[in-house]
Amino acid sequence: MSLVRAAFIPIPPGAKPGFDHADVYRAGRRMYVAHTGADRIDVLDCAARTYLRALPDLLGVAGVLVDEEHDLLFSSDRGCARVSIFRCSDERLLGHATVGPHPNGLAYDRRRRRLYSFNLGEPLGKDCTASVVDVDSMGVLAELPLPGRPRWAVYDPERDAVYANIQEPAQIVCINCERVLIERALDVPSAGPHGLSLDSGRLFCAADGGALDVLSRDSGEVLASLPLPGVPDVVMHDPELRRLYVAIGDPGVVCSFHSERLEQLESFATEQGAHTTGWDPVGRCLYVFCPGSGGAAVYEERA
Repeated sequence: MSLVRAAFIPIPPGAKPGFDHADVYRAGRRMYVAHTGADRIDVLDCAARTYLRALPDLLGVAGVLVDEEHDLLFSSDRGCARVSIFRCSDERLLGHATVGPHPNGLAYDRRRRRLYSFNLGEPLGKDCTASVVDVDSMGVLAELPLPGRPRWAVYDPERDAVYANIQEPAQIVCINCERVLIERALDVPSAGPHGLSLDSGRLFCAADGGALDVLSRDSGEVLASLPLPGVPDVVMHDPELRRLYVAIGDPGVVCSFHSERLEQLESFATEQGAHTTGWDPVGRCLYVFCPGSGGAAVYEERA
């Protein structure tokens, strides 16, 4: 299989260019992307491949996370130290919670209905924290100090833990969700852990040092370190296809890997600065958000 460009969806411009994280709502066939330069989340129709609308007034929005089981859509509003919580099916705003300065990555503890917001601190990279938000009350239950600047994070229902990348020191911290504390840290061999995904007990960590490092979730053993042609950002994974995609803004490429064999399959050019992607598992399409062109390029997996 290989990715083939199949469509381009224009997105209305914002005051400044720039997209951040994206996630998909499979039941409604909708893609949500943080349009940071426009202070809004843009909503795309994955079936019709068209632009639908915007969720406005999200200052500096950076992180977007969908939980389909609980019908929730979360955003981290970096410009106002806040997270926003929506009911995803009808996009109704349920409320806001004030968190630490410059929230970025998000992870959701579905068992306890708690949102983890990973905050970059003030000034950026100083006194970084993770705010633990009770979704029902919109209150902050705890603030966990972090050893450095956080990047992306994932929740692991099998181990009831949240894993979060730390830029420096190069680590993945493991948060025990029952006790709400950092219980250990896994050392990452490459500098600057950034994008993160979890599959079958393995953590896939795309690092600024130009590598996709694969670690055992339980032992921390480095299972593989695969080269990348630049500084990566997000990681998207389809466990059914066993495909893992890493976006690299400079020089503007996406690298595709086989997540079982741990080998690179292909690399293709996108656009300079295109570091944000979203995966539609229903249509088997990768959305690459292109700040220069002002829209989303859609790539289909084809045999």
